Amino acid sequence: MVKKFPEKGTPLYDQIVSRVERGDSYGDIAESIDMTFKGFKDALRAEGIKRKQTNFEGVLPPAYELSKSATWEEHLEVIQRMDNLVAFHQRVPSEITIKINTDKPVIRVATADWHLGMFGVDYQAVKSDCLFMRDNDLKANIGGDGYHNIIQPSKMGSGHNQTPISVQKGLYVLTLEMLKDSIDTVRTGNHNYWAALAEGEDWDREITRKIKLLYMKHFGVVYYKVGNMVYPWLMLHKSRYNSSFNLTHNCKQNQRMYFPKARVVVAEHNHIAAVEQYRYDNQECVAIRTGTYAVYDDYAQQNGYFGAHVCNPAVVMFPNEDKLVGFKDMRDAVTYCRGLVCV
Repeated sequence: MVKKFPEKGTPLYDQIVSRVERGDSYGDIAESIDMTFKGFKDALRAEGIKRKQTNFEGVLPPAYELSKSATWEEHLEVIQRMDNLVAFHQRVPSEITIKINTDKPVIRVATADWHLGMFGVDYQAVKSDCLFMRDNDLKANIGGDGYHNIIQPSKMGSGHNQTPISVQKGLYVLTLEMLKDSIDTVRTGNHNYWAALAEGEDWDREITRKIKLLYMKHFGVVYYKVGNMVYPWLMLHKSRYNSSFNLTHNCKQNQRMYFPKARVVVAEHNHIAAVEQYRYDNQECVAIRTGTYAVYDDYAQQNGYFGAHVCNPAVVMFPNEDKLVGFKDMRDAVTYCRGLVCV
């Protein structure tokens, strides 16, 4: 029996190395070359030939282990960090001060519910009013529902009653840009915000940031410091306390329940304008319900909401005495103020 291991470099040597590395039986290999099992193992050891540890080439993925759940503290920490990140896009100021250094009465207009892009809007009135505000250097607070934005699947039948959404937003942006020097604040409404609810992105926020306008989202409290006087305004798009019989009930209840310091309360959304001057806490106050440009409204007619009309109310604020005068039509405020030689 041949008991000598093949010499290195020979074909038989290479065959034995290959068989050993791939895991063939030592006994079978030893028998095929007429060596004893012990002699074969000793020869392998002397030559440094070993079986390969695995038959797999490459890096194996990690073995599965049950993942460890994040702790209570880790949940709070991570969510707080996410909240801080999202806040940059989501949170807006709700109370601000606007200082007006003057010794003459000033006008501020409240306008909302433009519904740009809707068919049935009085676009001639839109054009006339925007040019009037711009040309008379009026300052305004722009309320919600600036464009129609019917996007919900449940309301897709109303798509016949509007232009494409991109056209609506385009006109809205161009209108804000044209009135940029006339705008104190901008807020959203339920129509605008349907897009944010569907997409998670508040595009009104991005639009106003691009144009560099002050965006107050759903509601805002503005402390107008006119000369020596301070007149806080509370402005909302939608709210509770609505009454078909007493349109300004909404305004006065919001003042009584949540913001008794308010001197002017503006509520929008219902498209029927009203202005009431009244006393609260021994001070003169003004309650405003804004109008709309959507004067031929299929939805309103369907549900029996009559009385919508174009109306942009205004308030004249005096700088050296505690005095407010409300007007249902901003043009009347301008006429009044010109008689007082306002700026």
